[in-house]
Amino acid sequence: MINIIADVFGTDDNFKAMRVVMKELENTQVLVGIPEDKSAREDGQITNAGLLYIHSNGSPINNIPARPVIEPALEQDKECIGKVMGDAVKAAMDGNSAGMRQNLDKAGMAGQSAAKGYFTDPSNGFAPLSDARRKQKEKKGSNAERPLIDTSDLRNSITYVVRKKT
Repeated sequence: MINIIADVFGTDDNFKAMRVVMKELENTQVLVGIPEDKSAREDGQITNAGLLYIHSNGSPINNIPARPVIEPALEQDKECIGKVMGDAVKAAMDGNSAGMRQNLDKAGMAGQSAAKGYFTDPSNGFAPLSDARRKQKEKKGSNAERPLIDTSDLRNSITYVVRKKT
C-alpha cells in the first residue's frame, strides 16, 4: 500500500488568506441594470430605470408589450458570464482578492455588454412597433424601426456595479 498525502492549501497562511477572500466573495454581489440615482433623462418625466421597468413588464393600459432586456440577455450569455464568475472563485480560493475583484468586474462588464447588445439582437423576439408608435417616432424625427431605440439613452444607461451585499 502506498500513502500519498497532498498539501492542498500549502501553508496555514494560505488557508487563512483563502478563507478571508472566500468570505469577501460570499458578501459581494455583481448587479447589472440601471442604478436609480444615475438614471435621469433629459425630459425629466421618468427615469431610465423606471422606463426599463415599464418596458420589461409591459403596460397593457398604455398598449406597451413586455420587452424584457436584462434577464433574457444574462440568460443568453450565462455560459460566458459563468466562466468569468468561476475565475473569480478560483482567485478567491487562491487567496487573491485583487484577482477575484478583477474577475467580478469582468463578469459585470460581460453582463452589461450582453444587456446592451440584446436591444438589437434579432433573437430577442420583441414585438414590432405599433403603427401609432411608429408615427410618434417619426414626429420626433426618428426612423428607427427597432423597439426601445430612439436616442439610445435607455440602452446606454445600463451598467454594472460590484458591491457588498446589503
